[in-house]
Amino acid sequence: MAVRALQIPDYILPSPEQVVGWIASRFSYFLAATASTLKVIALGFFAGVATAIPAGFALAKLRWLERLFYPFLVFLQTMPLIAITPVLIIWFGFGLAPTSILVGFSVFFPVLVNTVTGVRNIPARLYFVTQSMGATVMQNSRYINWPMALPYLLSAFRISLALATTTAVVSEFIAANEGLGFLALRGVRNKDPVQVIAVVLICAVIGVALNALSLLLERRMMRRYRG
Repeated sequence: MAVRALQIPDYILPSPEQVVGWIASRFSYFLAATASTLKVIALGFFAGVATAIPAGFALAKLRWLERLFYPFLVFLQTMPLIAITPVLIIWFGFGLAPTSILVGFSVFFPVLVNTVTGVRNIPARLYFVTQSMGATVMQNSRYINWPMALPYLLSAFRISLALATTTAVVSEFIAANEGLGFLALRGVRNKDPVQVIAVVLICAVIGVALNALSLLLERRMMRRYRG
């Protein structure tokens, strides 16, 4: 409505019809780019989660370990990811490796912090009960630590998916020769606002879809443990 009412020129902001039609006319082109970006998101997300959860449980249980490593982890988190991108390109070249590592970095800290918070908020009396019943460490982890920390983890997953999507696209500006970020950069170089807005639209759709997926997972997981 704004494009039509204000008569905004196409070279500043194309209309939604132009953008959707442009995507439809190059559907396979955008499908390949979307698949590449989703691969980066998936690899980086699962790598970040797979390292953050064990690290979070370790830091929550071992105070000396937290005092030793937590300042270093905060330092890594506050360091701009874009600043380390050139180093990753030197080490791994362009493509999947550096972009996935950057996504993993963006996912790691939120999941780590929520894991520590979730484990620390478990009432100590529960451990007294299981200890009196002869529960092992693995049984405590399975029946107390994991279910009690799960709400915090699921919240972290939802936040991290949004961060992973943003980081994947931004990292493709610099460290990739494919994907949605690379297409957006090409659109900027060609001064093609339709292509840039098309990439933005697809990224928004991906973000909404991943958020809906995380909400569905959260409901099912919580229903399972509450039941």
